[in-house]
Amino acid sequence: MTKYIKKKFKIFNENFPFFLNNHIFEPNLTTKLLIESSSKVIKKNEKILDLGSGSGIIGCYFFKKKITEFIYASDISREAVKCTIYNSKKITKNFDIRLSNALNNWKNEQFDLIINDVSGISSQINDITNWFKFAPNNSGIDGIKFTINILRNFKDNKFNKTKLIFPVLGLSNRDKITNFLKKYKINYKILAKADWPLPKSLTKHHDLLRKLKKKKIINFHEKFGILFTTTEIFYCKK
Repeated sequence: MTKYIKKKFKIFNENFPFFLNNHIFEPNLTTKLLIESSSKVIKKNEKILDLGSGSGIIGCYFFKKKITEFIYASDISREAVKCTIYNSKKITKNFDIRLSNALNNWKNEQFDLIINDVSGISSQINDITNWFKFAPNNSGIDGIKFTINILRNFKDNKFNKTKLIFPVLGLSNRDKITNFLKKYKINYKILAKADWPLPKSLTKHHDLLRKLKKKKIINFHEKFGILFTTTEIFYCKK
């Protein structure tokens, strides 16, 4: 039987309670930036999809704040889907949570806003970390495969009225993402940007990091002898 642990996650200086199991990602800086950034553009009672829901904290937060009336969420991980359902049941019966690879199981649904909580990192970085131990990271050497797949769906006419929010990490090829957006004339802006330090377990591979940076696959900078990279939150609206 899956064991759930009660946690608290700080959002807008408030400790938001939720439950987590040991088989999924714990909310992090990217989650915080996504929630706080989305709050700037969400209109009350919009139909929102939490894509790559993990614990389900994004959908649950907006429901509990009475911004949405229904929780829609999905993840490629069965354990994540179970955890999202567990958290949703604590606050409402109004939810539709599905096992889905990206948008595959939402083809007959239309949303006002998709909040994509799945980012990617270069496969060469992934190979030397355990960050994606709970889910497959098939984002390729550029770390952008999943993001580009979502953007391909987004530019389709089916999503003409849909807004999209997604994270881009400095450990992936940001330029290729912005080039795709420009090529298909998808309007975008950056809602948030935050630097974070690379862990020592990663910085010890400094030769690989510099090699990938030279090839413009990743980006990082040094400050006070510490290596930092960046998370950005992109917002797209047709």
